Parts: sequence; structure tokens; C-alpha cells
Amino acid sequence: MIRFCRAFVLAFLAASLFSFSAAAEQSMISLYDLTAPDAVLKLPAELKEISGITVTEDGDIFGHDDEKGTVYQLDPVHGGIVKRFYLFEKRWFGNDPVIGDFEDIAVAGSRFYLVTSAGVLYSFYEGKDREKVHATRHETFLNDLFDVEGLCFDVDTNTLLLACKEYPAAFSYKELFLGGKQSKMKKKPVYSFLLDKGILEKEPRFFLSAKKLKKKSPEKKFKPSAIVRHPQSGTFFILASKGRLLVETSPEGKVIGTVPLPAGDHPQPEGIAFMKDNVMLISNEGVGRRATLLRYSPKSGKRTP
Repeated sequence: MIRFCRAFVLAFLAASLFSFSAAAEQSMISLYDLTAPDAVLKLPAELKEISGITVTEDGDIFGHDDEKGTVYQLDPVHGGIVKRFYLFEKRWFGNDPVIGDFEDIAVAGSRFYLVTSAGVLYSFYEGKDREKVHATRHETFLNDLFDVEGLCFDVDTNTLLLACKEYPAAFSYKELFLGGKQSKMKKKPVYSFLLDKGILEKEPRFFLSAKKLKKKSPEKKFKPSAIVRHPQSGTFFILASKGRLLVETSPEGKVIGTVPLPAGDHPQPEGIAFMKDNVMLISNEGVGRRATLLRYSPKSGKRTP
């Protein structure tokens, strides 16, 4: 009887773990029809080079300039600018405007974060319209060779995830002469910045295989340009401007879904975010026209396993 109970308990636990694992890897990407956006909002000329976007707990949408530390709140209905505020950092001789090659923005609680292509993070609080806001600089071991493009907050681990276009760490002496260039192109790392310690973990949280993903791309390319956590499933959506592809992964980095992005709607997709009701937002830099913000509501129905 004891053996039977033990066997029953073990079988129950195994089934529960399998069920949990399957649910955790269930794809949400099939709920979004990328060929039929709910709305296409044309953004003001001032936001022609909009890069990343993020959504606060209150449902407010924010984006940022490409080269200056200017943050904009966007009207979710018309795409206009609700307000803008400017980032400054303390220097030896006073305060200077924050300038850099900014690639993405994220919000964790009440604190915002901006990341540059060289992996420098700036943290700050929301400002009033045209207010000058102090930003704190956080250095990491990343640099321009990694070409950091994506940033998002993962509430489950209290970390910021930094998605990179390149992986120069693959350039060991051996690889430099035995296919180092190919190694670099095959791996796209995603790093974790620990918010409680203020440091970037040395090893990537996971890698994305460009070799495999470019086969799914209509352009036969894959270089991440943004990353965001889905609020319902906890999976990650990774946007690739070069490759025009949307990828969903498990929290561990396993690819569980891909969808190509229509070129007509997404000439240069650079930012992605989710509203509380799981509505997905994708921003595009202006390429010969005004920048855009597209909105997609999830369809009802069964998700793709």
C-alpha cells in the first residue's frame, strides 16, 4: 500500500510538472494577427527617429529620442505628444544633458531605464512636461561591439533584460582563425541586469540562434531590435528590424513561435510593448515618411502549443 501511494504521488508530481512546463511554453504569438492592426497611428515629425517604447503600470505609453535623452509620453488614441521631459546627469562642473545612441526604454515600478547601444543604462523617474530630470548612469561590461538594442523588465526575476545584435565574446583567439565571424553571427545574447545588486550578470541569460531564426525571416536575416515580456504568459517577444520578424521565447529562451512582419506596415520596426489588456504595440521609425505606432488586440480562441 505504501509503495502504491508513493508511486501515485510521484506520478501525480510528474504529471503536474509536465502540465506546468507545457503551459509555460505555450505560445501567445498566434493570438495576434500581424496582417490586420487595430490602428495605425502616425506620430509627430519630432518622433521620426523613435526607437523604443514602454508602458507603465497606469497604462501610459512612453517613447524616446534616438540621440538625445528626451522621453515622450504618447497619446494612445491619436499618437500625439502628451508631454516631454529631458534627462540630465551630474558632472564635475554642473549638470549636462544626457546624450547617447539610445536604443530602448523600460519601466520597473516607478523607475524608468534607457539603454545605449554600448550597454550603458540610465535610470530616472518620470518628469513633468518640459522638466529637466536627473538620471543616474549605470555602467556594464558591454560595449559598442555588442550593439545592444533591446531592453525590458522581467518582474519574475526583478531584472532588466538586454538583447544584443552581436556577440563579440565569441571571438576567442581560436575562433578568430577557425570561423569566429560565423560564431558571432550565429549567437545573439540576452543578458540580465540585476536590479537589487545593480550589476550585469557575466553570462547571458540565454542565446538566440540567428542561424535558425533567419530561415523564418522573409529577409533571411535576424538581428534583435527590441524585447518585451508578455504580461499574461511571462514569455518574451523579441522584435527584429533586420529580418522583419517577431519571435516568442519561453523564459529560458526556447523559441516557441515566430511571425513575419509585413513590410508595408513595418518599414523599420524598433520598439514593442504590451498594454494591461495584452494589446500589443509596435513602433516604427520614419523611413521616407512619418514614424508610426501600430496596435494589435489579441484574438479570442485557442493558443498554439
